[in-house]
Amino acid sequence: MTTTTHDTQEREIGRGWFIALGVVLILTGVGALTFPLVATLSMEILVGSAMLAGGIVTLVHAFRTKEWSGFFWELILAAIYLVGGVVFLANPFGGVVALTLMLGVFFTAEGVARMILAFRVRPERAWGWVFASGAMSLLLGILVIAGMANGSSLVFIGLLVGINMIFAGASFIAFGNASGPLAAPNNA
Repeated sequence: MTTTTHDTQEREIGRGWFIALGVVLILTGVGALTFPLVATLSMEILVGSAMLAGGIVTLVHAFRTKEWSGFFWELILAAIYLVGGVVFLANPFGGVVALTLMLGVFFTAEGVARMILAFRVRPERAWGWVFASGAMSLLLGILVIAGMANGSSLVFIGLLVGINMIFAGASFIAFGNASGPLAAPNNA
């Protein structure tokens, strides 16, 4: 078998992996959309675990570098990470509420800032798109915050994860189905 034929076969096999990954991501995304609260809780547990791990690593690092002038502040950072991680893991629904509220506030603030930016650059041609984007962010933030009262916003993170996974999966399937040859790996 020649090197060219072997490379072509490897690329064709690679296409199948892209398509398989895309299908798995789409199915996972559909699962997240079907059970958005489960997806939201999974993300919250992931964030809590990451905070806890970050706190442990920061604490270990602080004691390994006790002589450093930032030792005290690193201990405070470790404590913040550890407490946040424990709170998120001990009370997952409380963590979901906190994350959702933070997202709502973020989208609201981003929307206002983007709309102000649009008015600041108003003579430019695309200022309307910037304003529309800001208005959508503001509306999204208001909807998330308003939905906190009845709990409907608690599935928001799971819905975002599901939508993201579906789009990511579709892009991998499209890449795997592309008509041209896949690029050879760069062995540089």
